[in-house]
Amino acid sequence: MEKQIKAPARLKRVLLMTAKALLLLFIIFSIIPYLLPLRELESSATELVYDNSSFATADELIFHYRYWPGGDDSIGNVLLVHGFGASTFSWRYTAPFLADRGYNVYALDLPGFGLSDRQSGIDHSSSARAANSWAILEELAPNSRWHLVGHSMGGATAAEMALLKPDQVESLTLAAGAVLDRPVTRSNYIFKYPPVKRWARFFAIHFFLTENRVEQLLLSAYGRQPSAEEREGYYRPLTISGTDLVLTEVLQTGITTPGKRLSGFDLPVLCIWGEEDAWVPLEQGWEVARIISGAELEIIFSEGHCPMETAPDQFNDLLLNFLQRVNPDKN
Repeated sequence: MEKQIKAPARLKRVLLMTAKALLLLFIIFSIIPYLLPLRELESSATELVYDNSSFATADELIFHYRYWPGGDDSIGNVLLVHGFGASTFSWRYTAPFLADRGYNVYALDLPGFGLSDRQSGIDHSSSARAANSWAILEELAPNSRWHLVGHSMGGATAAEMALLKPDQVESLTLAAGAVLDRPVTRSNYIFKYPPVKRWARFFAIHFFLTENRVEQLLLSAYGRQPSAEEREGYYRPLTISGTDLVLTEVLQTGITTPGKRLSGFDLPVLCIWGEEDAWVPLEQGWEVARIISGAELEIIFSEGHCPMETAPDQFNDLLLNFLQRVNPDKN
């Protein structure tokens, strides 16, 4: 009887000690990130502007965009939307190529990336990005129709734009488009806890926003060693103050939702994928082409996640051929 009484008492003490230890660890976890220094990111957007850079405002956010005019007899409007961690720099081969062939080309930096705004509390969901992007386009070229081109994360934005205003869309091109559903997960809620957000900022600054890390990421995305120009083109915008906070908040609100809603598209759709894409695998390209009835899937063999940069001639020819077939009377 005495042993039976002591056993529950010992168990109770063990559970109490365990609870105290977990509480202590939780308190330490919550305090330490505020004691760790955050490296200052000191670049500003004004230092990194291009000759054709401009800025516009939507939803109290400042957007950076670049414009390549197609000439007096332009034959259409194209919007280029970059992927995660990228910027208008990603379209350095595609934009002038299309402009030289008569298209008015705009490349837009999404909020928190490139030279666009880095406010806290931005909604980074694909639907919010789509609404803001349309607001910018209505300011730049009211009542125009558009060929939308989105790469990776930007593919979700472009797809949401097409779903939001199909009557203003001529066509949609998804370059390794990350458009399959990524709904709300536990991580979206975890990053609302301030100490978790602070930890994420610490790791972003010290382990992600470095030249070496950017070079490693590009090596994975390109499938080859990036040049110094390529590394610098991606790294410099990431040194703009506030980037660490943005990357953290993307984990909180960066929800992708086009998914199966794309099955209702009645628009010309082109999917371009690199055969060796390690970030958004080709299997997703086949799935997207299956969901969207009539979508074309073009595979660039032996290429990775960024074919518009690593195989620009092939990518541009595929895109131009598609655009010309969408509007044959304008060529």
